[in-house]
This record gives sequence, C-alpha cells and structure tokens, in this order.
Amino acid sequence: MEEQKRRKAEYRSSIRSKLLIRNALVSLMREKPFEKITVTDIVKRADINRGTFYAHYKDSRQVLDKIRDDALEEISKALRTAPPDIIIENPEPVLTAVSAFIGKDRSYYRMLMSVIGVGGLLKEIRGIITEYLGQAECVRNAEDRATTACRLDFIIAGISVFYYDVVTGASPISLEAAPSFLSGIIKTIVRN
Repeated sequence: MEEQKRRKAEYRSSIRSKLLIRNALVSLMREKPFEKITVTDIVKRADINRGTFYAHYKDSRQVLDKIRDDALEEISKALRTAPPDIIIENPEPVLTAVSAFIGKDRSYYRMLMSVIGVGGLLKEIRGIITEYLGQAECVRNAEDRATTACRLDFIIAGISVFYYDVVTGASPISLEAAPSFLSGIIKTIVRN
C-alpha cells in the first residue's frame, strides 16, 4: 500500500514538473526567440532545479517537440470524434472542435507555429488528416482514386493554411466563423 502511495506521489510530481517546464518555456517564448532560450532560463522560470529538468528532457528542443506532439494528438482526437465518411459529408462538428481547441490559447498556437515552422507543422497536420480521411468508403471506393486523392489533399491543405491565417490574423474570417465557412467550401468541392 505504501509503495502504491509513493508511486502516485511520484507520478503527480512528474506531471507537475513537466507542466511547470512547459509553462516556463511558453512564457519565455512570448518574451524572446526560442533559439535564445536556455535550460537555465527554463529552470529559473519554472522554479525547479536542473536535475528535475533533465529527469524529463534532454534540452529545450525536446520540450518544444513534446508540446508539438501534444497539439498534434489533440487534433487527431478531434478527428476521431466521427467516422471518416461522416466527416467528409459534414465536416463542421470536427472543424468546430478544432476551432475550440485553437481558441483555448490562440496566441500560444500562433507562437508555436512560428517557432516550429509553419510548413513542417502543417505538413504533419495534413498527414494525420489524410491518413484518417483516406479510410473513408467514398475515398477507398472512388472510381478515380487519383482525382479523389487530389481533392482531399487540396481540401486538407486549404484548411491547414486557412487556420494558420486565422490564428495569425491574416484572415477576415473569425475563428468562431471558420467551421461554418470551411464546411460550405468543402461540401461544394466534394459535390463536384
């Protein structure tokens, strides 16, 4: 019983330390370029010792990679809320979930895209979406798979860049209006 309590306490401590490190890095990235952030900066901001940092991460890039992976996992979860065929027929609920996810901290995702690199992040997002929607019956059974794949890639690339524009303020469409707006475009492309 004591061993179980000790493990739970260690687990909570580990979760807490990782959260402190993540929040410290995010806070620092709002103040200066990622390349200029050191492990010393992170541990000072997180108010932890270096050993705690190195128990979880080897460097600040690994922390950033973990943050990116967590964001990609959230997008992947949003996709899995419905079967691929339903998403293609009615993408608005999934796009609403994505907008809500981004809306939790828009400035954070804008910053994350700028630090990680928009091209790489969008490519990863496109890969996740393409793989999932590629399982749809309408895609697998399409007479002209090449055309269907091109349409799907066009839609996914457009959605990815559109959300980037919304997050950076380059789009006149708001984050809240994005799901409805994009759904209308997607339905037009899919119908043709």
